[in-house]
Amino acid sequence: MNMHTKTQKHTAAVLTALALLSLTGTVCAAPGKDAAQKAPATKPDKVSAFTSTTLADGTPVTAALTVITAEEIHDNHYGSVAEALDYAPGVTVTAGSVNTSQQIVRINGDDRVAFFIDGRRQNLESGLPNGRATFDLDAAPPVNAIERIEIVPGYTTGNYMNYDAPGGTINIVTKKGREHKFQFEGARGPYKAWRWEATLEGSADGWSWFGTGGRDNIDALHYKSVDGDKETMPNSSVNRREMYYRFDRQFTPSQALTLTYGHFSNDRGLWLSRGWWDTSDHKYAYEKLANNLSLTYHYKDNQPLKGTVSLYHMYNQGDTYYPEGYEDQDTLPSYSRWKTKTNGIDWQDSWQVRKDTLVTAGATWRHTTVENEQNVLDGENFGKNYDEGVSNLSAYVTTQRRFGKLTMIGTSLLNHNTKFDNEYVYSGSLEYRPDDKLTLFGSVQRIYDTPTLDEMYYNNDSATLGRIHGIKGNPDLEPEEGFNWNGGLRYKVSENTDWSLSGFVSHINNPINWYYDRSDGRLTAKNFDSQNKQGLQLAFAHRFSPKYSMNASYAYTHLETDYGAGIDRFYTDEVAPHQFKAMAKYKDSRWTNSLLFTAGIGRDDNYFSGNYYVLDANVNYKFNKHWSSYVKLRNLLNESYETLGSREIGGVPAWGRTALFGFEYTY
Repeated sequence: MNMHTKTQKHTAAVLTALALLSLTGTVCAAPGKDAAQKAPATKPDKVSAFTSTTLADGTPVTAALTVITAEEIHDNHYGSVAEALDYAPGVTVTAGSVNTSQQIVRINGDDRVAFFIDGRRQNLESGLPNGRATFDLDAAPPVNAIERIEIVPGYTTGNYMNYDAPGGTINIVTKKGREHKFQFEGARGPYKAWRWEATLEGSADGWSWFGTGGRDNIDALHYKSVDGDKETMPNSSVNRREMYYRFDRQFTPSQALTLTYGHFSNDRGLWLSRGWWDTSDHKYAYEKLANNLSLTYHYKDNQPLKGTVSLYHMYNQGDTYYPEGYEDQDTLPSYSRWKTKTNGIDWQDSWQVRKDTLVTAGATWRHTTVENEQNVLDGENFGKNYDEGVSNLSAYVTTQRRFGKLTMIGTSLLNHNTKFDNEYVYSGSLEYRPDDKLTLFGSVQRIYDTPTLDEMYYNNDSATLGRIHGIKGNPDLEPEEGFNWNGGLRYKVSENTDWSLSGFVSHINNPINWYYDRSDGRLTAKNFDSQNKQGLQLAFAHRFSPKYSMNASYAYTHLETDYGAGIDRFYTDEVAPHQFKAMAKYKDSRWTNSLLFTAGIGRDDNYFSGNYYVLDANVNYKFNKHWSSYVKLRNLLNESYETLGSREIGGVPAWGRTALFGFEYTY
């Protein structure tokens, strides 16, 4: 067991100040007797937050919030959450750095991102052997089940407080059944690409239901190499299966119950990063599976300030093996499986204790166990070879106080982790609105991120992985600690034009990452000295007319890691220091067409072949109220580039030019 304590005088002073801010909001909520006699009786404003921007559940946001709506998802026929996020400002989606069959998201260049579904956290305590990411986007719900995707860079408060994920927060809001509706979508494309998805929803007599499910397939990754040749990545086929169900029961206007179940599974070739990782001829297969079940009781459903209790269970599994004929995978000597089980309960409630003060309180308990199975112990597979568990309990209080045009928010949270004992963390933010057009915001947040179970206990000694002879965890790792500062402004030029500018600075001590130790040929988790990140984001949106619109963004990120004495820089975490994204859209009663542009500039030539400029397009035509068709075109210019940096330049290539032709039936 690794117990952690810390004493820093300057941090304690700030913590005390923030605690006083939170207490002030609560203690001063009840006016004195004289004030009550002199003040006129007024009915408090019924609001969920004092900030100009909130999440769907009313959580205040003092940051550059980006929302991907169900309409945008449908119009662009995004096939997955990973694809939808890849077009968002300041967001990148890449393959995993160790396991390239995983989908990792970065916000502000940071893979430490908190991921939620309807306010329930999905990150795995086991972690993933890919930087510091703890969520695989492949396990996200089907896009047809999504009402909106909320992306908050940097600071978040309340139930979403991401003290261990300074990159930011992503929350998926799922659809609730409404009108009776059936929808079927089918599509085909080159390289044996196909997909289908069916959706059914409705409501009656206080009940509502929503269900969706489908499959998709691609035979291999086809791309343009750094030498300009058309290539096919061996052992890179993907077959995916997914489903999501949601049932709601409204007992009274204020009381409701929501039951959800989600399933995902896929099988794909584990091609890794080719030569550097696997010099053998083994074509490993990798299968993933996730089952998520949740039950949520809403007891203030008809009020702006909600009250909820959620129970949930999450099961995640990954199998690695080398296929041999028709043998069952669990009988093969190359077989290994990891299983993660998480049970949790969340509670949150809010109160407006006076006209200018809102208080939110909540608690979360989660228990995770990780089990690993493998057929041999001599490293002939990718087995983690450990069984461990961890529990985490946190309780928080958030206070919002409004002083005229200024809103201040303070959150104090006490966390107990069975591996690292107790820790007090905090965040604070403010928003100032001098008028209806301009909003200024800023925040400071303490970072405290404990090592994952993989980082501490992974234990694979291998002699078959080429130059790497094993992956070894480190039970003596210390938590990452530091601070994250965010600030910026939003300006509404007119009803049709908006723009925003935001920036961030973060400093972290004891940053954790996987390090290739050349002395013993192992990939080992290690604490380095420090890490500094800074960047900015500029976003612009304009509607030219009811039919024509566009949006554009620029994001800059810079990372510096001090690895410590005697350790040279050995990897890059920057996908692209300068990112440009733009979308032009035309929509009328028949046509919905869009042109999407993404570019990455300033890439490190030690890990990348160069910059990239990618153009995508979507063409949709609606024949009548039941039938429509679409053409989805990706990488029109057939650009050669990498999604992730690698010691072998071009080792993790992006898709070349491809297309998907589909139809949709709605009744």
